[in-house]
Amino acid sequence: MAARRSIDQLLAAAGLDPADGVQLVSADRLPGAAFDPSLPLVVMRSQPGGQPAPALPGRHARAGAHEILVALYPRNHQLRDLATGRTASLERLDEPRLAAADWLVPPLAAVDNLASPHGIAAISARLRAPDGCPWDRRQTHASLRTYLLEEAYETVDAIERGTPADLAQELGDLLLQVILHAQFAAEVGEFDLTDVYRSIATKIVRRHPHVFGDLEVSGANEVLTNWETIKASERDETGQDAGPFAGVARALPALPASREIQDRASALGWDWPTVDGVWAKVTEELEELRAAGDLEDRLHELGDLLFVLVRLGHWLELDPEEALRAANRRFIDRHGAVEALAATRGIDLGTLDLEAKNALWDEVKHQ
Repeated sequence: MAARRSIDQLLAAAGLDPADGVQLVSADRLPGAAFDPSLPLVVMRSQPGGQPAPALPGRHARAGAHEILVALYPRNHQLRDLATGRTASLERLDEPRLAAADWLVPPLAAVDNLASPHGIAAISARLRAPDGCPWDRRQTHASLRTYLLEEAYETVDAIERGTPADLAQELGDLLLQVILHAQFAAEVGEFDLTDVYRSIATKIVRRHPHVFGDLEVSGANEVLTNWETIKASERDETGQDAGPFAGVARALPALPASREIQDRASALGWDWPTVDGVWAKVTEELEELRAAGDLEDRLHELGDLLFVLVRLGHWLELDPEEALRAANRRFIDRHGAVEALAATRGIDLGTLDLEAKNALWDEVKHQ
């Protein structure tokens, strides 16, 4: 009962009614607690000899209660010492002082709750409100398709060429698309973010019985085989097309679609036993393309060659999409270097023949 009276006293000192929602966590347990700044938080002093909680996944780039609070609240956010009634801004506190007293951390409004999944969901709903943003209110699932693809590609670009801060920003832009689509569906009672979370979490747990169950696997290849088997079983249970290539998105660009199709085929045993067979097939398809007659035949044979090159990428543990993007970027960068080299020598590239251009190209390449 002593602990219960202590909590009652803390709530009374904070002026909080538990019926309105409140969070109470000791400072040493705070890093591992799934609290949200949209509700009032009472940070209780650490218990003597208490062991710090493991960091909560999703916030585990930070360490310690103070660093967690700084990540989630504005630095000038005012905390109140429940023993003295005095306030202190978050930026003026440190870990020892935070752990030595009981503090009330007032809740944040949605527009200030910027580091929480609940905050961005509330902001999204506000944009779609009757008095929200006219542009956002006009959007639909269909109208945002272009932006979803654009943000996905910008995220890939940040992975390849950006800084960690760039990647964090682009992942946020991509996440906004997910939140907006869930908001559209919630408005008409179809589903909301809880369904999105449950769907993907359930799928990941179900498809990893070697992690969340007692299945044993010998390596990554067996994991992929099990994955395809489980996916096929899921399609059977839901009455979807039971074919092995069902679910390959029609909107996928051709290279990743080809890779997905061939990975599924390989899991079913449709693959060469060694990479030598793939190399032989590349040579065969190249010769067939060289011998092709009319435009339709050449298109057919070029497709076959590209298809088997995708499979070669798998055997070489290379992503064909990534390889082609790198080649595109390499060409652009080298062309820019050739232009710069020509400019330093006073050469007009437009007046050069192909042989002279290639000489400059080779010089840049060897550099």
